[in-house]
Order: sequence, then C-alpha cells, then structure tokens
Amino acid sequence: MLCYILIMTDILAEERRRKILEELEAEGTVKTAQLANLFSVSEVTIRRDLEVLKEKGKLKKVHGGAVANEKDFKSSYHGDTIAFEPSFKEKAEVNRAEKEKIGKKAASLIKEGSSVFIGTGTTTMQIINNLEVKAGLTVVTNSLNHGLELSRTQEVDVLMTGGQLRANTSALVGPIAKRSLEEIYVDTLFLGVNGISIDQGYTVPSLREADMARRVTRMANEVIIVADYSKFGKVSHAKVAEIDGAHKIITDERVDGSYKEALSDIGVELLLA
Repeated sequence: MLCYILIMTDILAEERRRKILEELEAEGTVKTAQLANLFSVSEVTIRRDLEVLKEKGKLKKVHGGAVANEKDFKSSYHGDTIAFEPSFKEKAEVNRAEKEKIGKKAASLIKEGSSVFIGTGTTTMQIINNLEVKAGLTVVTNSLNHGLELSRTQEVDVLMTGGQLRANTSALVGPIAKRSLEEIYVDTLFLGVNGISIDQGYTVPSLREADMARRVTRMANEVIIVADYSKFGKVSHAKVAEIDGAHKIITDERVDGSYKEALSDIGVELLLA
C-alpha cells in the first residue's frame, strides 16, 4: 500500500511539473505563489518542483518564480534569443532615449481623423507620451497602462479591449480580448516587439500576446513596428509575423546599417528616428 501511495505521489508531481512547463511555455515566466494557488499545493512544494525542473535544465529559477530558458535560434544577423521578459517598469528604463525618439517619430505619422491601434510595450508608450491632440483621432489599445495614460487626454476617443490581464506587461489578452476586435478596423497599427530577425520575423516572449498581435495585424491597413536597435538580430519565444508582415519599422540610428538594404529588398521601409 505504501509503495502504491509513493508511486501515485510521483505521478502527480510529474503531471504538475508538466503543467508548470506548459504555463511557462505560454507566459515565458511563472510565479511561485500563483502556481501554488493553481495546483492547490504549498509554495514549498512548488519551489521543490521548480528546483527539480531547473536541475533538468528546463527553466531558470529567479526570485519568486522561474523564467523560460533561452532557445538556440540563429538569424541572418547574429541572432540571440530572448525568452525572459522583464517587467514594464524595468523595460521602460532600457534604451529610454532611443525609445523616446522612436515614439516621437511614430506619433508624427498619425493624422487627423485617423484610427490607430497602439499595442503594449514601453516603446509604444512613448508614442502616447508624444501624441499631439488631433481632431477626430481614435486610439484602440489592449494595454491597461496605455489606456490610463490616454484617459488624461479628453480630446482623444479611446477604445479598450477586454480580456485577461497579464500582470507583467499590463496587456489584455485571450479570447475575450480577441472577440472585442471582431468588428473593429484601424488605419494604422503601431506594434512593439522583442525580437526582429530576417529569418524568424517579429517575436515576443508571450504566446498569448503574440496571438493577440496576429489578430490585430489583420484589422489594420498599415502595420508599423516600433523597436530600438537592440531588438534587431534577436528572436524571442513567440512569433507574431514574418519579416514582411509589416509595412514599416521605426528604429533609432544605432541599428546596423545592413538592415536597411535587407529590409528594402523584401518591401519593408526602415525609418530612423
């Protein structure tokens, strides 16, 4: 009987660890407290699970949880992989000057009477920070942070999606978020990404955010990627689109000059801020 109980305990632990990896696959990061609630076990048990998975090389432990391992993708341009996703606040301070320039350049392309979708991220937040009041402007977003910032400008008509809130990025994602877009079309989509690769295209750390981004690209007449130089040659966890899935990329002057010709050859315009 004791042997049977031990075997069943091992099976349950393996099943729980498999589901932890599935959650990590979807989100790129997991929290110990959230997993304990999800599986109705103690945080001590979850920490033990994470330690076992770390020893097997399945993840990296961090304070309060774990992050996905980096994969070994390669692109035409010294491509590294980004699986870990820092918080919104942490990302906001990285290459801040470049992001501000990119945001200002992107905001200057928005015309009176237009409708735009501004995706989640710290670079797209700079579009909002530099947004001039223009008559008849409608902004759609699935970012809670962006929506709160836009609420301070009464002259802009703001539409928010519903959906599941991702605490790490304040993004609204999932089936409800996608359904809220079924009858909406916009002139321009401004999308931030974590990786731009000639071979692997545009990528982000979260499968759910990638799924949402793919849905939005189908509702826009023009797709503009906003990303600083550090995102080029990188590949993150979840694919949004092929490299020719955007019309323009706005970046800063520190980007490798070889990208301009490479992107032009496939019909993507590179704009420097």
